[in-house]
Amino acid sequence: MKLKKLLPNSYSKKITNKSVASFSYSYESSIAKSLRERDYATLKIDFNKILNEFSYESIHSFKEYAFRDIYKVILQIIGYNTYTEYQTSMGRSDLCFEDDQHLYICEFKVIGRSDSVKNKLEEAKQQIKEKRYCLRLTDKEVIALAVVIINENKKDGHAPMREVAAIEEAL
Repeated sequence: MKLKKLLPNSYSKKITNKSVASFSYSYESSIAKSLRERDYATLKIDFNKILNEFSYESIHSFKEYAFRDIYKVILQIIGYNTYTEYQTSMGRSDLCFEDDQHLYICEFKVIGRSDSVKNKLEEAKQQIKEKRYCLRLTDKEVIALAVVIINENKKDGHAPMREVAAIEEAL
């Protein structure tokens, strides 16, 4: 059963200013298509649209786990089975979600400056490989994603920045 049937619209409006039903219909097909086609540029756009639904005040001091949990809930609402901090013998991945054919494993890195995106992206990919997050007992195709999010607060007259800067496959 999809979560959208369980959450009252008034609660969803409080967290995203949209009803669960309208939110789900607008993103479900786009995110599913992006994942199916491995179109991470479009997935990044959709993830940024989701992030943009939250007010500046509510994400001012977000840490990695808060961004992870936003995407966990959104993916649950649109029908994916999700879980966080999945423990393996060598570590734990930040977010896993799955459909009938795929198991997605995500490693998030949150940075304060946009000039280190490439370095953090490589760090996330390396962590996925070193910790062997993709070595799982499953009959599904395992896809590992490295995700870098910029969470830069206002400094020196520059506007704050909150965005998914990069999403790439790790293997």
